[in-house]
Amino acid sequence: MASPSVIQTREGEWTSEKYWNVLGVNIPDIFTNDPALLADYIVYFDTRADDVFVVSYPKSGTTWVQEIVWQIYNEGAISSEKQIYRFPFLEDTACNMSEHMQIDFKALPSPRLIKSHLTYSTTPRSANKDDQCKYIYVARNPKDVAVSYFHFTEHWKKEGNGYNGPWEFFSKLFIEGNVGWNFWNDHVLGWWKQKDDPNVLFLKYEDLHKDLPSNVRRIANFLNKTLSDELINRIAEQCSFKGMKKNEISYKFESEEKTSPYLRKGVVGGWKSYFTPELNERFEKEVMEKIKGTGLEFDFEAY
Repeated sequence: MASPSVIQTREGEWTSEKYWNVLGVNIPDIFTNDPALLADYIVYFDTRADDVFVVSYPKSGTTWVQEIVWQIYNEGAISSEKQIYRFPFLEDTACNMSEHMQIDFKALPSPRLIKSHLTYSTTPRSANKDDQCKYIYVARNPKDVAVSYFHFTEHWKKEGNGYNGPWEFFSKLFIEGNVGWNFWNDHVLGWWKQKDDPNVLFLKYEDLHKDLPSNVRRIANFLNKTLSDELINRIAEQCSFKGMKKNEISYKFESEEKTSPYLRKGVVGGWKSYFTPELNERFEKEVMEKIKGTGLEFDFEAY
């Protein structure tokens, strides 16, 4: 049987990031050198009834919602411990090539707080419907996602991810699903269809911006956590972009990094500085058209 090969899209001298096909999903090869091992780990991952997964397509507010959830479970505490250890990333830490990044999920105490970018069909779930854990999914308008994802991919160039190209090339890759975790619309719609499941909470990045305290309360209620108004407001203040920047060390991988790649701008509408009329037209036809009629809508303007 032939060994799996790394997937990489090329266009002249430009190259996409390198990926493995893991259960039909593009997983960046910096996470593992054994895609079969990672696939088995995901398929046979044993969930617990009190697990909490925060899931999203990349660059959609995952770090933000992770911190909100962690503070809800910890009475509004602020921790300088790396978020990757407090709230480990399933695809990254399951069988990462770096020993210090490997986390034994079985040894973690309950409740386990777990991050993932997996699609709905590949995210671990219990076979027993009465023993399902909770899933919080956060979605963001795809134009801002594409811009943020481009900057994030560029940031990891030094890690040897294989990416080389300008924004114009990345936006094309994004539209065509040749990025990590594939097509944005397929990913988001897969979870949107489950929005009425009692163990799924579907959030929008833009709604968090509009009214963070109300959404902190919504998340707390979903997690069956009764919090005072004072604690709700404190968590909202601490988990604002300004509040999280004060504790930026928690969201960095390397101590020498001046800024965290996970806290870039945290705005709505930044896409306007990158999209030409031609790109916007293509985006509307090939990305937004696919969610029409589903009831899923997004805000694209700053407020």
